[in-house]
Amino acid sequence: MRQAALLVAVVCLLAVPVAGAVGAPAPQSAALQEDTEPAASGVDITVQIQSDGAARWNVSAKYPLEDANATAAFERLRERFEAGETDSEFSVDVFRAVAPSVSESVGREMEIRDASRSSHIVREGNNSTGVLTIEFTWTNFSRVEEERLVVDAFSTGWFGDLAANQTLTIRPPDGYDTDQVEPGPDSIANGAYRWNGPQTFGSDEPTVVFTEANSVVGVSMAALVVVGLFALVAGGASVWAYYRGEPALSWLRRVRDSIQSSESGGEAASGEPSVESEAGTEPTKPAGGAAATTAGEAAESEPKDVDPELLSDEERVERLLHEHGGRMKQSEIVEETRWSTAKVSQLLSSMAEEGRVEKLRIGRENLISLPGEGVNDDLDEE
Repeated sequence: MRQAALLVAVVCLLAVPVAGAVGAPAPQSAALQEDTEPAASGVDITVQIQSDGAARWNVSAKYPLEDANATAAFERLRERFEAGETDSEFSVDVFRAVAPSVSESVGREMEIRDASRSSHIVREGNNSTGVLTIEFTWTNFSRVEEERLVVDAFSTGWFGDLAANQTLTIRPPDGYDTDQVEPGPDSIANGAYRWNGPQTFGSDEPTVVFTEANSVVGVSMAALVVVGLFALVAGGASVWAYYRGEPALSWLRRVRDSIQSSESGGEAASGEPSVESEAGTEPTKPAGGAAATTAGEAAESEPKDVDPELLSDEERVERLLHEHGGRMKQSEIVEETRWSTAKVSQLLSSMAEEGRVEKLRIGRENLISLPGEGVNDDLDEE
């Protein structure tokens, strides 16, 4: 597995002279061990994207404080770190060294600025963790395209892969929605996308595309709503009319005529015209079989969930799964719903947490199934 260049530098240097995530421990003399600094147990990176394309980075190394000796060692390291005496070990210089090659790759001038460092101890019950943090702003980290922000600066593979106990989180600016996220994140919280190591990235990954929430990308929101409603009504009418064996327009016309007649008071409450004989017998229905079926009968025979707009996103996914035998690939759900990859990923993660669906990772693809549908059967078939 490729290691993220910056994480290798951070973890290796933080772990000296005690062995860290890379390599085996070297023999240490007793005198040297007494002054040994603690080894980091993990690294968390958070990248907050800003509306001007810059990114505010937060890189934190964590140290488990298991006993008094570990706590004392961390306090010594913490004091040197805050005094700026550990520049060669844990510093923004690691990123300054990478920025020029990234700048050349994406064709934008970049700068690392506004760097700072801090430390603190997190106490949870009987467990404590020491944390060293560096923060800085990386200018032009994202490509600005009118109402879009394209996070493309991870391209060319300089970042590498996440090892165990390493995480990467990318947060969008306020007022932005997500159009695309590659690869699919392990978790989504408050619009932020998180990958947990071990995680393999492609040469141009991760890539995220954010769109300004109030922008008009190709079509206004109002027009989109109108078009969506029309498509849902027409689509639903076409489907059900198909199963009734009649053209969709014919079905729509009959419903329209029934509504107009009802409003004019010329029909019974059910929307079905009455035909009475001169002798006052019971009302009869027009002859002609299916072609003469009244609008009232059509309404009574229609399924209660005929209008897809009345379904929640979760119910639409569940109906899709039912229609496909209870199991589908996540990419197939994206194709069927025509939702964005990010929306489907977030929705399925939420449904999985609620127990409404089950997710199984197969290589770079997720297999989605209704509870109890037996995901392993698909594995055997593939």
